[in-house]
Amino acid sequence: ISYGGDASTTLPDPYNLGPLLPEAFLGSWASGKPQQPTASMFGAHHMELREARPGLWGTRFAVWAPHARAVSVVGDFNFWDGRAHPMCPRSNFGVWELFLPVWDLRGQKYGYKIVGPDGESVIKTDPFALEFVDPSDGGHDAKIPQCDDYSRSAWNGTFAWSDSPWLQHRASAFGPENWASQPLSIYEVHLASWAKTAEGEQQTYRTLAEPLAKHVKELGFVAIEFLPLSQYPSEKSWGYQCAAGLYAVDSRLGTPDDFRFLVDTLHRHSIAVFIDFVGAHFAKDEWGLVRYSGAAQFEYDGELGELPGWGTARFDYSKPEVKAYISGAARHWIEHFHVDGLRLDAVAAMVYGSFGREEDGDAILAGKGIVNDDGVRFLRELTSLVRTEHPGVLLSAEESTNFKWVTERPAARDTERQAVQVQDLGFHLKWNMGFTYDTLAFLGTNFAQRPSLETFGWKKLAWYLAYAFNERWVLPFSHDNSQPRSLLDQVVPAEESDAKSKFAHLRMLLMYAVGMPGRPLLFMGSEAGEDAWSMSKPIDWEKVATDPSKQHLKSWVGKLLRLYRDVPSLHRQDDDPEGFAWIDKDASNRCIFAWRRCAKGEDDVIVVVNSSTCDAQGYQVAVKPEASRLWRCAAATSLADGPDAEAFELVAEVLPGAAHFTTDLPPCAAQLWLATDASGSGPAPEGVVKVNFEVRHAGLSDGEVLRVVGSCPELGAWQPGQGLALDVAPAAAASTAGYGGSGN
Repeated sequence: ISYGGDASTTLPDPYNLGPLLPEAFLGSWASGKPQQPTASMFGAHHMELREARPGLWGTRFAVWAPHARAVSVVGDFNFWDGRAHPMCPRSNFGVWELFLPVWDLRGQKYGYKIVGPDGESVIKTDPFALEFVDPSDGGHDAKIPQCDDYSRSAWNGTFAWSDSPWLQHRASAFGPENWASQPLSIYEVHLASWAKTAEGEQQTYRTLAEPLAKHVKELGFVAIEFLPLSQYPSEKSWGYQCAAGLYAVDSRLGTPDDFRFLVDTLHRHSIAVFIDFVGAHFAKDEWGLVRYSGAAQFEYDGELGELPGWGTARFDYSKPEVKAYISGAARHWIEHFHVDGLRLDAVAAMVYGSFGREEDGDAILAGKGIVNDDGVRFLRELTSLVRTEHPGVLLSAEESTNFKWVTERPAARDTERQAVQVQDLGFHLKWNMGFTYDTLAFLGTNFAQRPSLETFGWKKLAWYLAYAFNERWVLPFSHDNSQPRSLLDQVVPAEESDAKSKFAHLRMLLMYAVGMPGRPLLFMGSEAGEDAWSMSKPIDWEKVATDPSKQHLKSWVGKLLRLYRDVPSLHRQDDDPEGFAWIDKDASNRCIFAWRRCAKGEDDVIVVVNSSTCDAQGYQVAVKPEASRLWRCAAATSLADGPDAEAFELVAEVLPGAAHFTTDLPPCAAQLWLATDASGSGPAPEGVVKVNFEVRHAGLSDGEVLRVVGSCPELGAWQPGQGLALDVAPAAAASTAGYGGSGN
């Protein structure tokens, strides 16, 4: 190139470099099983062209656009002029590629100008882009990546991960043999609204990392789950409607390396990181995936490609390239961001071809919709791939119907799954929204009507156990249950506005969920009884810190989750019918439920819930004949409980010849009981002490007895009628009587 006079320079010809992407890779891509990570080949990469021209640096572009007549790279570097850099076709594969030598374009915006089969052109973003501009700045353009794990080791090194100990622990604890018996409590977070800065500004992945890790660890959660963090255009979608950025981290909160820092920090605190992953559909923004090369490409053509309820397009799972695109994105998040699990959103839209049509809604909910065999096959391939290549990474499904079956597990005896044995989708876990909505429907019903609430002849709060062992469950009280009304507002009838009752019901609900078989999930803010969630309003952590009721609830959540984590019977056999036994399915129509949680070689745990507003004095809790004689209430709450309530420990004794202990159940009571010794006949306590009691009291009427009660079994474990009876002392004043007694 001559610039006039003697000034000139020589540049390599971009069109004289030969094919860029290996033929073998393109063949494997076309088969749906790419040999190399898809994001390492497609997209934009600042790199050295080692094989064709060693020492030649520049930027390589590659995109799949099978229907295009022509494709050009456009961007800030060529004034978005489609004539400047036309791309070269690899016609057998529908792929277009170009290497721009010498130029270092990192951080610059780019896209593709695509001429469709009808001759019309449109500028599209890169489906494989690793970085985007911040949408809050008014754009949706991809950027040539600066945090490119696939090539930057040659020019800037890689991110300095420090989570090797965690990854080793994950492979062991959550590997194929052990994961189902591990405690797994999940804290769900919309990261952009979890907290703002003191000035009200948006926080970043880096500034949120340490405070979030400390909060989650303080509460006792095992894992955190983020609402979608891949790049998406509209904040109103909460991230669930991605238009093209399935491989990119949401740039509103920082760079890919900033997100890696967040994950690394959580791992250092021994917290697993799950993300919501949307492989069912995408938004139909003109610059995105929809009709990408002038015809249906990523989506089905025609009616099957439409999800009318959401106004989005459904991915076409019949195309090998589309399957490779989605599975490649899943692998990208696992391998390059070290996430520990993916929760696939809207699985029903993948397995039912009629999903989204109002006339088919009831059939789909019943698991009788028109099955999309393409989607079913793809999900089985994806779950098999992750299980094989990344043992220790967990896959959960947000599947809102009765599809048979979603999770991989053996059929338990006397279950519907044993009667209907068909191949499952291969997920580790399934969200149980039915459990959530049944529970909230019960609590939201007028107190007088609660005893009569039933589902298919089962008491409403007992119905879950009719199907609990068909799948492996997550029990979610999620973002869907935190707006437009908060979880706190949904746990009492609509006419009930008393704050004390709301907090009591929420504490009771949380013990009910933790005590049931399944993995509890709680959306951010619910641990403190926050108002309805809004993505534009962060949690008011100052109010949480100064409100005694919110602090009390937060402490209660922490107490329950520590018990769930530390007591094996509360989690080890979550998926086994032998791990659960009813004691009382509200046989007395008083809204009282009691059950036993079990684990082989461990003491039982007993949970009792009084979901009424009435007292139940002297309630008898049945125990197994071989069970411990002494029981300790490790957690208790009721309507009378609160930040100012006096705390005391309840203990109970199974009296000789009896097969139960008794406890008093105030309104909204929830109690969790632990055996105090494993054998049921532990050694006699050392150092027996004799205690004398003397009480001055007005005289008693005939038949009345004055007793001393206390927390120890000898004093009746606080149960009226079971304490130490006192006798009238010999020398007593006329106006008052003296009573005395002694006990060991």
